[in-house]
Amino acid sequence: MCSEKNRNKKTMNTERYQHIFIMLREEIKSRDSVDWCTWKYMRQDIDVMIANGMMDYVHEKMQDFYNEYLWRNIESYNAWNFIDFVAHKDDYFGEWATGKIDLMALTEEWIERGDSRTLLSLLTCLGQTGYETDWRKLRTMLDEKLRRMEVEGTRNGMKETGYFYCLLHAFTMIMMSERSVEDKVQLLEQFSQQWAFLRTVYSVMVRRIVGLNYTNFAQLAQYVVGGQQDFDPFLHLFHAPLKERFEELVELGTKRESLIRALDKIEKRMNNTQQSTDLDVLCEVLFPEEFCNMLNMHRMPSYQELESEIDRIRIELDSTQETMNRQAKEMAAQLSAALNASVPIDVIEQRLLIFPSTTALSVYMPLNTMLQVNEVWQTHSEGILQKILAKQQQELQLSMNITAQPGSNVNGIVQQQMNNSILPNKQIAV
Repeated sequence: MCSEKNRNKKTMNTERYQHIFIMLREEIKSRDSVDWCTWKYMRQDIDVMIANGMMDYVHEKMQDFYNEYLWRNIESYNAWNFIDFVAHKDDYFGEWATGKIDLMALTEEWIERGDSRTLLSLLTCLGQTGYETDWRKLRTMLDEKLRRMEVEGTRNGMKETGYFYCLLHAFTMIMMSERSVEDKVQLLEQFSQQWAFLRTVYSVMVRRIVGLNYTNFAQLAQYVVGGQQDFDPFLHLFHAPLKERFEELVELGTKRESLIRALDKIEKRMNNTQQSTDLDVLCEVLFPEEFCNMLNMHRMPSYQELESEIDRIRIELDSTQETMNRQAKEMAAQLSAALNASVPIDVIEQRLLIFPSTTALSVYMPLNTMLQVNEVWQTHSEGILQKILAKQQQELQLSMNITAQPGSNVNGIVQQQMNNSILPNKQIAV
């Protein structure tokens, strides 16, 4: 009796929503037969049915419309838009399409219509609701399409069609990856949201600009680094293949100087922008054979790595400074003992002026403290200090003159000065 009651209740509920599908069919037959307010209520009814566990019923009723929807055999925009709304909520949509919908044929249909945005939406919806096919076979076909695009360039309309094939290729690589269902859903979401950027990476990978009306890769790079869209957090993903394929892109017609300037601009922007790893996994999935190697070879260090390197250098410098201070104090103690043992002051002065001025000052300061009560030192200390400072001015002027010369090795000079600043641990021969 209870089962009979539940069955009757379910029948009553389904009858309550029959009008949705009747009105949808009428709209397809004669456009603009349903006003915009009614569409709003119909969407709300779909949400209510799904919330009340009637997904099976919704899917059953919508199957009659899905073929027309996928192949765009519907003239009414409102009707197609409503079916699109339901399909994205239908958990069984992809399963229904499995075995019925050929993705290559579907892509070619949307190529004819010139509508990549809708194809992107359809593929994402199919992938997130369980569509399956022979992904390896499809990838082989797409690899050949992309290879032909690389060889033929813009002839035979490949510039336009290649964009769609890149889109389907990206979708295929996600679906055939060995990721969990949850990971694939997330990757498909990223794929849908970030395709505007990903197409620029695809352009470099297949060595043909797809989806954008640029004639060379320097222009493409300028678009990536200076366009309206915020690609800055992902510049490393574009920079790596661009640098790897530099010579090939030059051979394809991009001026070397223009591409060098574009790379320099990208690298400067990368140095000033926190790079995000959010799309790294997706790009590894899309280009598994070579993309990881290129990222590792040409990647810029992360902020964390830079901070770690700075910390390491600071620790080394602190350790070096501590050693230098200790050596300076030891040297000062030796000179102090020598002067107290009646070694002539001019010998002490000569010993100090042997060293670079920085080192001489490091020894002079503790030595001056140690010899506060030594009358000879107090008489000559000011003169010795002035000679050290004069030597410092001479060294500074010499450094500036060398730096101004073309091709001067400034780093070598600095390194030599650092080496000279570390005191030899030797006793003074008195």
